[in-house]
Amino acid sequence: MKRILFVALFIFTSLFAKAQVFEGIVKDAKTNTPLPYVNVGIIGKSVGTVTDSAGRYKLNLANHDTDSLKLSMIGYKALTYGVADFLKKADSRKVLLLQPVVTQLKEVKVNNHKWKEVILGNTTQSKSGNAGFRNNRLGYEMGSIIKIKKAPTYLKQFNAAIASDVTDSVKLRLNFYSVKDGLPDQLLQNQNIFVTVKKGQQSINVDLKPYNIFVDDKFFVSLEWIQNAKGHGVMFSANLSLFGGGSIISRETSQDNWEKVSIAGIGFNVLAEY
Repeated sequence: MKRILFVALFIFTSLFAKAQVFEGIVKDAKTNTPLPYVNVGIIGKSVGTVTDSAGRYKLNLANHDTDSLKLSMIGYKALTYGVADFLKKADSRKVLLLQPVVTQLKEVKVNNHKWKEVILGNTTQSKSGNAGFRNNRLGYEMGSIIKIKKAPTYLKQFNAAIASDVTDSVKLRLNFYSVKDGLPDQLLQNQNIFVTVKKGQQSINVDLKPYNIFVDDKFFVSLEWIQNAKGHGVMFSANLSLFGGGSIISRETSQDNWEKVSIAGIGFNVLAEY
């Protein structure tokens, strides 16, 4: 009798856990087209993901009844739900619609200004020191804070040196944030900046001029893992922060809290003008 009860309890628990693994799709509210690479996750927790190229996602919401679920992407109004309420109305939330919003970068007026070009950030290309994505968990994001010399500063190109062989093509998202209390705060760009790293590639170089990004103070630059790949992780050149590299800040997945995770400085830098 006890064995039967145990088996029944195990089956019930398994079914309950499976019921809280939610699968859905995110679409544009105006066009009804699927939205790829939307951040979906529990706010402040390492439970999250990114929608795939068809706007689909899967997320385990078990044991998070008191938490909040957030969906967000550049160019759209974020959605936030209490998890308990979200699961109660799960059938009606298989398809979620994000409303597009128009965002404008701050206007910068410069008269008779002679621009000076400079490289900001960590320029190490070391192969002996490395840091980076040690797994391919969707939404895994990491980067460092870069100081500027004078405001306004115009960001022209992002550069990163790859320290290990890339075994499979990887898709990342490049993000720029303002900084508050030593951590990333608000996104600075108004468009997604996608980066594809191909097998055997030795560096990442992204032209930022089409995105018209100006900064008035130090900023945070990061790369975010947004698409599954066969290989595991990508490692970048790094050195100790005592050599001016700065510390690495990361979050494990979408909507998680940011943390300073290493005293090593990762080889992220930007070509800029001020």
